[in-house]
Amino acid sequence: MKPAPYSFAVFLIVVSLAMTVVIADSSAQEPWATLDSPPTGVAPAGDVLRPGHLGRQIGNVELMIHFYHDLIGLDLMGPRGRPRPFGSKDTNAALLEFAQLGQNASNPMDARNRAVILPIPGTSASKGSEMAIEAIEIKKISSKPYKPSMTDPGASYIKLIVRDLDKTLATLKDELVPVITTGEEPVTVSGYPGVTGKMRAVFVRDPDGYPVGLLEITPTPPTSAPSDSNVLGAIIGVVVEDLETTCRWFQNLVGPDLKFWASPSFIGDNSYSTLIGTVGRFRLAQTLIPGSPVIMEFIQYENHNKNASRPNFQDPGAAHILFMAKDVDTILPRVRAAGVQPLSGSGGPTFIGPQTRAFFITGPDGYWAEFMDHGIKSKPKN
Repeated sequence: MKPAPYSFAVFLIVVSLAMTVVIADSSAQEPWATLDSPPTGVAPAGDVLRPGHLGRQIGNVELMIHFYHDLIGLDLMGPRGRPRPFGSKDTNAALLEFAQLGQNASNPMDARNRAVILPIPGTSASKGSEMAIEAIEIKKISSKPYKPSMTDPGASYIKLIVRDLDKTLATLKDELVPVITTGEEPVTVSGYPGVTGKMRAVFVRDPDGYPVGLLEITPTPPTSAPSDSNVLGAIIGVVVEDLETTCRWFQNLVGPDLKFWASPSFIGDNSYSTLIGTVGRFRLAQTLIPGSPVIMEFIQYENHNKNASRPNFQDPGAAHILFMAKDVDTILPRVRAAGVQPLSGSGGPTFIGPQTRAFFITGPDGYWAEFMDHGIKSKPKN
């Protein structure tokens, strides 16, 4: 015997109750994704002035210079052949403090590190304040390589927009650089959010196994990069467990200037699966980092590893994003309200220079964010 159907009156009551619940829930929490379309152009500065760098813990500075500068075409801070010695305990005290509090090492204060700065053309509204890759080599501390799957929460990547994809890929293949993309050849990706025109792309791995996407977009998008630069811009990506949780976390800390667009549902795109060498439906959210044309994208895969490993701060392959702030004292109350503990002995910013302060925090997926200011306060004299 079939059950009797609901009456129209009962149906209206059910709908009314459902709408009441939705309205009550929406009034309790503001929506996090408010953009109707993927972000483009340059975002105005706010409490965050601009992106500072993609920080990378690495295995060898010289290999990174060769890969990103010699082969791909990023800029290089300092002469190509200058010595890059490991610093002393005194000169590296701030970084050692972050590592000590971060990260499961029995001997953190014995560590030594050196770094190289690789500015990325096309990542600033005007030349002179480009975002960079800061590659940090840490020795004399326990560490292990971090090489997650492309779909593991906490994994991250950088996409570099290049002028000549075929020439760049040929150069990398000559150096036996591993290619992630199925078939090891560029893929035409159609309808990618925010991209107008034709996009060809390939993913490779840098010397630590970190994923690097190379994109060629036709017609060439607007850029502040010099006319002779092979690199025209960058996109920073993070794989997440839950899209809303992570995007709200970043938005709450950076502030309302961080405006998101999100795909309405999971996407199953064969060309993108070929590009990353992994089949999987995903949802995507994108935002422009304030003060820049740099897109940061967050991607959640429908079927992902629920027990994905997380790196320690010092592990080669680990990464973080630096936000240059007007004043980190504005950001810190938001951090504490979120129940997050900065990686510092004081629980607040650490002076890493006479007038430069910074602190690290760990995001919901094990990916770090760093906030830094300059010229706001001076380091007390002993």
